[in-house]
Amino acid sequence: MVLKCLRDKPRTTVVRLFERTLGRHTSHLWKGAFIMDRFACTHSRVLALLGIIVVAMLFPAVARCRDPQLAGRVTDYLDVLNSGDRRQIRAYITENCDPSFLKSIPIHIHVTIQMGFYYATGGLGYEFHSMRDSQTGLLGAVLRNKLTGSWLDLSILLAQQPPHKINGFPDFEPTSPPPGVQPSAKLSDKEIVQRLEICLKKLVEDDEFSGVVLLAKNGTELFHKAYGLASKSYEVPNRLDTRFNIASVGKVFTGIAITQLAEKKKLSLTDPVSKYLPPDWLNPDISKKIQIQHLLTHTSGLGDYFKKLYGRQTPLVFRNLDDYKVLTADETLAFEPAAQWSYSNTGFLLLGAVLEKVTGQSYFDYVRDHIYAPAGMSNTDAWDKDSPLPNRATGYMKEYLDNTVQWRTDLFTRVIKGMPSGGSFSTAQDLLKFDIALRLHKLLSPEYTKMVLTGKPELNCWHYGYGFFISDGPAGRIAAHGGDGSGISSQFKMYLDSGYTVVVLSNYGPPAATTVEQIIHQMLASQ
Repeated sequence: MVLKCLRDKPRTTVVRLFERTLGRHTSHLWKGAFIMDRFACTHSRVLALLGIIVVAMLFPAVARCRDPQLAGRVTDYLDVLNSGDRRQIRAYITENCDPSFLKSIPIHIHVTIQMGFYYATGGLGYEFHSMRDSQTGLLGAVLRNKLTGSWLDLSILLAQQPPHKINGFPDFEPTSPPPGVQPSAKLSDKEIVQRLEICLKKLVEDDEFSGVVLLAKNGTELFHKAYGLASKSYEVPNRLDTRFNIASVGKVFTGIAITQLAEKKKLSLTDPVSKYLPPDWLNPDISKKIQIQHLLTHTSGLGDYFKKLYGRQTPLVFRNLDDYKVLTADETLAFEPAAQWSYSNTGFLLLGAVLEKVTGQSYFDYVRDHIYAPAGMSNTDAWDKDSPLPNRATGYMKEYLDNTVQWRTDLFTRVIKGMPSGGSFSTAQDLLKFDIALRLHKLLSPEYTKMVLTGKPELNCWHYGYGFFISDGPAGRIAAHGGDGSGISSQFKMYLDSGYTVVVLSNYGPPAATTVEQIIHQMLASQ
């Protein structure tokens, strides 16, 4: 869960569609997806370029290479990364990244992403072990995180043309110890917490994290601490019950809400959208092709209303679902429903409109009555950003300009009110309550809970259920969602087999929450 803001998300069937045949390379898609989601709100040009990069990650040439000189490229990169020196990292990126990749994202964001990898070691760095068989265009090595002791598989995408410069963000994926190396003793929960605190201490010292971190097991908190300021203007500290904008994490609530209606037979997941939405929401020629389940799984072929929203001068007027009709009525399909997978905020917005049609309630009232209340989530709702609300964190964007740091708030950078696609406010403790309620079947029956938390290969969607990203790896089955944007970075992960819950909410932009979540994941994946 890296790097949680995919607006355009030009990913097609490549997105974990070939998970079973491509194996570990699918991890690149997670990173590509979150990177794209993170910066789309202000850098729309990045999307198509990163989409190409993500696709390239999955389709490298099949030829194998064992060039010993490649080890030097890896160690050179690690030496710079381990320095934790922004100037060195910036110089390395400028010299070694492919020009098209370098230009696709502002240089300060390139540096911030790399610094996130450094901070995931608590400042101790990575230890190079060996090269692994690398596919042409994809550099691979085995590393060890000195803080956690976790073994990692590093992959770096290279440009196809000489001099084969770096053409994508590296991927650090937990892996088994290399041959001949004895597995380390499993970390106890206490040791996991101790190492997490080292990482957080470094992040906070360098002002790279502000927010709340919660780690629980079987519903019992193991770690729950707040850091930084909720308001820099008034020097108000974050607290354990501070409310943070969770961005796209809110999609999990929409997924549960629609599935509740399906369980109650108030709608069918195979119903066409045209059954519920009039032409002023979506062209009937399109809505009759799309089923509810396609919206739930991002396989509808629809795009992203944010692209149009941010091109308007008055985004503050968008407060109710009906306000968005002007952004969706002329939507077209990028592909036929269920043919591919492509993340769609428009799809989840329309799910909210379907819910309102079926229930006669506003979306906000329904989720408050049927999800927040049963789960005991008293600090979660889609509050307007410009209305007074006690104990709410202000989002901050950090930019490095020469030798100075500049902070900006997120008040006018995103929608003024959360929608079914995300943007509500919540606390770490409320998200733990949601996790507990879902696992105890307080929100859905066991049958429908399993339905929500299972990928849908029949829809070309192995890696996404109904509002949740789904994975299965060294840490077991995981249901998760991230949410990022300007001044927002959030991660919510349910480890379905081991019982762990991870919630990281930050009022700093990415990769604040992802850096913390990744170090926890590395340790849990090594258990």
